Amino acid sequence: MLAAAAEAFAKAPYKRVGVHEVCAKAGVTTGALYHHFGGKPELYRAVRTQQETRLLAAMAEAAQGAAPGPKAVRAALLAAWDHVQADGTAQLFAVPGPRGETAIGDFLHSLWPWGPEAVAAVLLGAWRGALAESLEHPGVDARLVLDGILRGLGADRD
Repeated sequence: MLAAAAEAFAKAPYKRVGVHEVCAKAGVTTGALYHHFGGKPELYRAVRTQQETRLLAAMAEAAQGAAPGPKAVRAALLAAWDHVQADGTAQLFAVPGPRGETAIGDFLHSLWPWGPEAVAAVLLGAWRGALAESLEHPGVDARLVLDGILRGLGADRD
């Protein structure tokens, strides 16, 4: 069920994904979905949490060699971009999750700890906005724009 839901939420926004579609793809009844997850919101949260865990691992690996600050944040956000593009979950992360973005935001804040938490929130918003733009206008190189914003923070300076 989680795999079918992940595929559905990766292709379409939350509101356009139906439980019947997910259950048919998973080969289960809607009763099974409600029994295991309670409903569509809980299923979405489970998918989002599973995918977020993978995303955070990719971000941590990318930032591992960089000193805290702009370079680490740039490495993490560009790795996050590449990760969601490669695994097809850009649609899932182009909008805030049901729990907000606490895990990703907290991670970004840990990479740039001396600034206000608003720094992480704004940079996460820029990343999410770039994802949304790339989905809406596939010909636009939103990653390049995001990278330019991150470089403007001093992430390309020693």
